[in-house]
Amino acid sequence: MNAHAHSYDLVITPGDPDGIGPEVTAKALDRLAPELKNRSIIIVGSSLPFSRYRALIKNKNIVFFEPPKRSSPGYQSGWAIETATQFVMAAPRTRVLVTGPISKERLQRGGFFFKGHTDFLAELTRTRAVTMMLANELFRVTLVTNHCPLADVSKNITTAQIHKTLSHSCAFVKDLLGKKQPKIAVLGLNPHAGENGILGREENKTIIPAIASFSKLNKEVQIGGPYPADGFFATELSRPAAKRHDIIVAMYHDQGLIPVKLSDFSQSLNMTLGLPMIRTSVDHGTAFDIAGKNKADPSSMAYAIQKAIQYQMRQNKLRRKTNE
Repeated sequence: MNAHAHSYDLVITPGDPDGIGPEVTAKALDRLAPELKNRSIIIVGSSLPFSRYRALIKNKNIVFFEPPKRSSPGYQSGWAIETATQFVMAAPRTRVLVTGPISKERLQRGGFFFKGHTDFLAELTRTRAVTMMLANELFRVTLVTNHCPLADVSKNITTAQIHKTLSHSCAFVKDLLGKKQPKIAVLGLNPHAGENGILGREENKTIIPAIASFSKLNKEVQIGGPYPADGFFATELSRPAAKRHDIIVAMYHDQGLIPVKLSDFSQSLNMTLGLPMIRTSVDHGTAFDIAGKNKADPSSMAYAIQKAIQYQMRQNKLRRKTNE
């Protein structure tokens, strides 16, 4: 990407051009226009799908970076992620990345052989380990395994993976929530968290020792678990907000994401922890069936934009404090 005269605070990839990404992006920017009026915005992706929504975009600070002409939707999605990431990484303290929904199948057909944004962004930023987090105002859930086939989950639950997830979770709580003593809950893998080995051995063999060894090295962190996953979220929701855990660590994708999306699907986000930049995303897919019909709800995109900016401001504030 060529250098530009402006320093863009907000960088957005709308996702697959044939999905609802352009629509929710346009609607979210319209909804947030008052709070974004002093921010520069760059949209990395084709302006063509936005033609029907141009009346919604009143912010004159919006600029498009167009993909190569006559390229496939999958290639455009991958190109946008690659280009936007490089741009944000050039000034990660003043820019944030917000991504729209992509089709993983189309992405791979376009020549980008990744399972999704999480591993793609890790590769682009040369980050050895990252963690997926889904969050709303009720729950924040990080995943020990993410886009992993269910049959492979157990063998991928290792001490190293649990420690990595806990480390990223704690860093998020300290750096972006500003709490010195993170309160983390860890879920078990098996029904009833294994029932002391009767219903599964992963808890006794790996999860409990991993929690103990991490706690020994990080005494300021309050870690509980492993808790049975089936009743934990209901119990957590019954607690006063001030007494809930900062983050819940789930063992696999659907164990953690179903409760988050069920609790508040329209105002949830996806975030990649461990990157050297702030990246948030919507919590939904491309919804090709309603694309172009003006039916898409922009709430998740608006929430992702708001939180990305909020987290960046908190991170920069912490950096200033540290340097004082």
